[in-house]
Formats: sequence, C-alpha cells, structure tokens
Amino acid sequence: MTRALLGSLATLGSRSRIYLAQDAIEIDEIEGYTGTRKRVLLDEVLLVTLDRRRSRSLLIGLGLVAALVGLCALAGVGRVDLGGLGIVAVFLSPFLAIMGFHAAVGSDYVTIFGKRTIAQMMFRFPTGRANAVFLQVRERIAEAQEQARRDTAAALPAVPAPSTSAA
Repeated sequence: MTRALLGSLATLGSRSRIYLAQDAIEIDEIEGYTGTRKRVLLDEVLLVTLDRRRSRSLLIGLGLVAALVGLCALAGVGRVDLGGLGIVAVFLSPFLAIMGFHAAVGSDYVTIFGKRTIAQMMFRFPTGRANAVFLQVRERIAEAQEQARRDTAAALPAVPAPSTSAA
C-alpha cells in the first residue's frame, strides 16, 4: 500500500505527519520517543477545512525577545542619540521583520475531521500547497463517499412499487 505525504504539524511536544493512503488519511504522531498511527477513513470524513491563522504565542514571544535584545543593545551602546538608536534598530530588525511577516501572512492550516480522529496540517508559507492539498483531499473524499453510497444502495433490496388497483 503506497502513501503520499500531505503535510505535517509540529508543536512543542509532538510532531504529526499526515499521509494519503488508498482508503484513508493516516496520521503518524510522534510524542517524545513513542509513535502512534491513527486513521481517518475517507468515507467517514465529516468536514475538511482550510484556514489561515496567526500564532499569538509566536508574536508575543518574538516581541518579548525583541524587547530584551533592544534593552541589552541600548544598555551596551550607552547613549540615546541617533547613532545609538541606529545600532539598536540593527539588532531589532530581524525580530521585527519576522513578526511583521507572520502578522501579515500567517500560516495555512488544513484540518480533516473524522468521526473519531482529527488530522491537521500546517503550511508556513502561502505557496499554494495548502490549497492543492485541500482540493486533492476533498476530491478523494468525495469519490470515496460516492462509492460508499453506491455500495450501500446496491446492497439494499429493491422496494416493490405500490399497487394502483383497487381491491
């Protein structure tokens, strides 16, 4: 059985890789040294979403680090004139650039909700990969659910037509 990597999600405590298999979305979760595999069957998917988010914790963390670096640079320069502020601005510019980029662009997330499991992928840069994965997954889910409907309809016995003659 072949699997295609769709995306991944990394948090402070775990990493997840999401694959598209023949009949399911497979989630490999690695927490520390242990790994588990979960599956969301394509015909049991309830919802697929695509959204863009900004990480509040990243913005706050970068802001605090920038403030600390700025204060250290200002203390190291020892003067508050145009030259000193220019040196502080040089030290702060990487942090402010990353904060500005993330605040302006954000990260794209594709989330697949199954009956028992949720698969979530994050795409840092808006290159269109999130849209492509969203459309691919949505198409495969539609095919699998249509096939399940046809199989269910074929398995049901035919209902006889009601009689129109009066007895």
